[in-house]
Amino acid sequence: MLNLIQKFLSKDRSNKSHIRKNFVSHFYSLAEHAWILEGNEKNHFDKLFSYLPANLLEVMMTKNPIVFVRSENLKTSSHSGMFANTIVVFPEFQKLLKTEKKSAVAYLAHEIAFILLELEGMKGDTLMAEVEADKFVSDLGLMFELEELLLMLDESVEKRLRLTYLTIHHFKDL
Repeated sequence: MLNLIQKFLSKDRSNKSHIRKNFVSHFYSLAEHAWILEGNEKNHFDKLFSYLPANLLEVMMTKNPIVFVRSENLKTSSHSGMFANTIVVFPEFQKLLKTEKKSAVAYLAHEIAFILLELEGMKGDTLMAEVEADKFVSDLGLMFELEELLLMLDESVEKRLRLTYLTIHHFKDL
């Protein structure tokens, strides 16, 4: 299995708070993200950014920008087509982001991981891509939040397999 998080962890222990601060400022300044500032959603994004490695934030600000667009705004986005890495937030997840549930942060991290996997050239089995994205979220320290998210999903074989892989990953690291 690909260890996606390792790619962005740095042996350089210097203070990278300036990268985090610059990224946050840049992220919220994008027109596509105006909706995030309207409600409780910003809290979840702020929490997400506190978990992501500074090197990843730097990549998301410069090399591979990622934008979050509500599904109803996808066609009217002022920069549509400018960002190749667009995460579409559908109504069921918009509802989640409006809540206080910690699983909202896991959802956001999972979506970013999925984009990163595509950028890494991971092709093939969609289920394995989901599992790899789940592993990334777990490696960030959001395993219980991810479990909560998965348990909210409709019952399916995919959901059960993802929960099984998540459990295996958790106990493997103990």
